[in-house]
Amino acid sequence: MIPTLNPVTTGRGVPFLEFIDAASDAGFPAVEYSIVPFAEYAKSTSVNGLQDLLAEKRLRLGSFGLPVEFRKDEATFKEQLAELPSYIELARELGVTKCCTWLFPATDEPVAEYTSRFIRRLRECAKALEAGGIQFGIEWVGPKTLRTLKHDFIHTIPGALELIGAIDVPGVGLLFDSFHWFTSRATVDDILQLRKEQVVLVHLNDAPDLPADEQIDNQRLLPGEGIINLGAMLTALRQIGYHEYVSVETFSDTLPLLGAKEAALRTKQVVDRVLAVGSERA
Repeated sequence: MIPTLNPVTTGRGVPFLEFIDAASDAGFPAVEYSIVPFAEYAKSTSVNGLQDLLAEKRLRLGSFGLPVEFRKDEATFKEQLAELPSYIELARELGVTKCCTWLFPATDEPVAEYTSRFIRRLRECAKALEAGGIQFGIEWVGPKTLRTLKHDFIHTIPGALELIGAIDVPGVGLLFDSFHWFTSRATVDDILQLRKEQVVLVHLNDAPDLPADEQIDNQRLLPGEGIINLGAMLTALRQIGYHEYVSVETFSDTLPLLGAKEAALRTKQVVDRVLAVGSERA
């Protein structure tokens, strides 16, 4: 599995190049990041200049977030959808094959209308990505503490797979997050029932010592510092054939205070230990 750094781990306010430096200095081979700053860098220099930067830093962009806002008004969606092909072309030039997004687990809207709009919009995004050879990962969000609106929405593996089936475009699968696996009360057996192609990307993080239903989404620990059985989870993912990017996405008030470089280095040390344990069990 490929250790990958997500920018929320080092702090949302860290500038693009500072984050890239921190990930590289810590020894990460890949990052998960918005593709927009990559496009801006390529525009200010060139695509070759961007490729040279990544080569110099010994980094790959493992996956990028969907640069289309599908949750709000139709005009915004259509405007950003029209820009998606240019980002896909850049991703292709960088050798990136994964793009991901997430679903909020509750809504105040009528569920049928909300669901049908999401299916239509995500299908349009998925078609564009599939035409560019890019897999599309959709993340379910598990914490019960987030489901405070009028209606519950998708918050489990089966629910996410139902939506993916309705989208019905090749290359669409799960963004599999350890925190959401735990908080949605999923099991190792749920992983073993998946096929390799149904897992696009893995997020790795841990949970404090609280019951699953009391977990808070933005309060997570570094891998191996909490109560999630990450070894069993990673072993199961390996058993179904997943050996790709494992992106550390830890929401913490204290880790970013160390500074981007120190936070990245500490993260790399702990993820290496966790992946080594998971490898021994596989």
